[in-house]
Amino acid sequence: MAARLAGRAPRRRLHRWLLGVCLGLCCGPAALATSLQVAPTRIAINADEGAGGLQVSNSGAEPIHVQVRVFRWWQDGGEDMLEATDALVVSPPMLQLAPGAEQLVRIVHTSAAPSDGEATYRVIVDELPLQDAQRPGVGLRFALRYSIPVFVHGTAVATPEGVLHAQVRNGPEGSVVEIHNAGDGTAQLADLSMVDAAGRAHVIAEGLSGYVMPGQTRQWPLPAGTPTTGRIEAKLNGEPQARALAPDR
Repeated sequence: MAARLAGRAPRRRLHRWLLGVCLGLCCGPAALATSLQVAPTRIAINADEGAGGLQVSNSGAEPIHVQVRVFRWWQDGGEDMLEATDALVVSPPMLQLAPGAEQLVRIVHTSAAPSDGEATYRVIVDELPLQDAQRPGVGLRFALRYSIPVFVHGTAVATPEGVLHAQVRNGPEGSVVEIHNAGDGTAQLADLSMVDAAGRAHVIAEGLSGYVMPGQTRQWPLPAGTPTTGRIEAKLNGEPQARALAPDR
């Protein structure tokens, strides 16, 4: 059964449900002041490879227990959805790491690669408290969680860049920036901003702003005082420089 992980209560947004998503996506290959470390923070598997890997390590002074799970990831109405899947397999799914130890977790795509576009998944890495790890199935609590996006590319290259359309919409609850992805690949947005006529950038969403999957539309509220006209910019898919998003057609 799919879990809808965005929207209003009782739904929960992806970054709330997946505690540590910012650690997994924004802070680089290692999160600060934590024992559990994972790298890389984004995995791409090409059609001719079929497999990838995730390095899991313990930088702390105590042993840790780690659980690794996989989910199919998609969007419905701009909302992130996760569903258990066997199309992606991890080995090993449970680890015990001594202080300073590290281990490679192999990630294998067992289904046929898409002929075009991409298949998208999330690998969820949880550090389990020792007392819970010793009592599996008894109310597991998570000490730390990483959410790693996995993209399985088809034989044709997915191209989200250049096919993102943005506009400002005004509503009774305020103005929002609406971005639509007309491409065939997922777009990662960071440092979303509005650039006014004087060239000043007004931050809409700092850091990782989120993902927009093919055919999907997502919205971000405009902070108070942000102009509703100007050039909408964002950094795409890890690029260091922001680029302007095309006006909606």
